[in-house]
Amino acid sequence: MKQPPPGLMTMAEYSRHRKVNRSHITRLAQRGILVMRGKLVDVAASDAVLDDKPVDVEPPQAPPPQFRPAADSLGGQSGANFAQARTVEMVFRAKLRKLEYEARQGEMIKAEVVRKSMADAGRTIRDGILGLPDRLATVLAAESDAKKIHVTLKTELSRELEALANAIDAI
Repeated sequence: MKQPPPGLMTMAEYSRHRKVNRSHITRLAQRGILVMRGKLVDVAASDAVLDDKPVDVEPPQAPPPQFRPAADSLGGQSGANFAQARTVEMVFRAKLRKLEYEARQGEMIKAEVVRKSMADAGRTIRDGILGLPDRLATVLAAESDAKKIHVTLKTELSRELEALANAIDAI
């Protein structure tokens, strides 16, 4: 049997490498999450995608002086650079799919929605606290018992803080 090139594995070998079921690896490959080289799995790139880690790409080694690879139509080196760019693009697409999945599952909230909700909750608590003197001035002025004043103030402050907690819970 022919040995695969270094860094590449069959899906069966890769499933043993990841310690998962072969069918799981097949589904990942079908969804385009694994980085495939033909029918073989690129181990480093696929591990990077699945572990959500950046790929350490070694700089290409200089060819011997007598050999010069042909430049591609964009003026750059073909081969390794294309493979690296393709790997980077596949990692990016996998991360984007993960973000879309989390957004659909409700695990992510848009930052602007959170900012607006927090600003609304802040305004509500500010208005409530600033309204305390208007609501309590006559009640407290008529009261001479310090204990009743204390209870009245504590009740009103607790009511405002409870309103803030409810506003935050609603976010």
